[in-house]
Amino acid sequence: MVDTPSNASGKARPGFHGKPGRSGPPKGNSNAQRHGMKGGKLPKGCMYIEHRVNSLRRQMETALMEAKGEINIIDAAAINSILKWERHGLLAAHWLRKEADKLSASDRLRFSEAIAKASDNRDRNIRALGLDRDNANSILDALYARGKAMLANGDGAGGVEDK
Repeated sequence: MVDTPSNASGKARPGFHGKPGRSGPPKGNSNAQRHGMKGGKLPKGCMYIEHRVNSLRRQMETALMEAKGEINIIDAAAINSILKWERHGLLAAHWLRKEADKLSASDRLRFSEAIAKASDNRDRNIRALGLDRDNANSILDALYARGKAMLANGDGAGGVEDK
């Protein structure tokens, strides 16, 4: 008979198939934690927005990993801002679509302005990630790099020329 861990009442936990005390991660680990930043729940009928925002998050994380090989805290914060602005724009579009007939012309214009502002701020945060830069041959890297000629003073010997 397989020894299964028990709960406080002494009964075996249902669905447990490992070795007691040896299965699973150590207590307190953070293996499954990506960045710890969380957003609030959206109103009823807006689940599609949450799905679109989560898809955008995965695309941003994939692009960063391909470009930089890691996601640092600054990049994670920029991704969080991207997602908040995208969510804001999608919610404004949703409410404009649902309530347009009840809104005045100036209110509809404000919703439209909020959508455009959200898009602009989202794009600004995407640009801050630096994904559009070619990392292969940056002119700044070439300018500030210490080349062979500089290290060797142009003579290839590595020292100062005698005159």
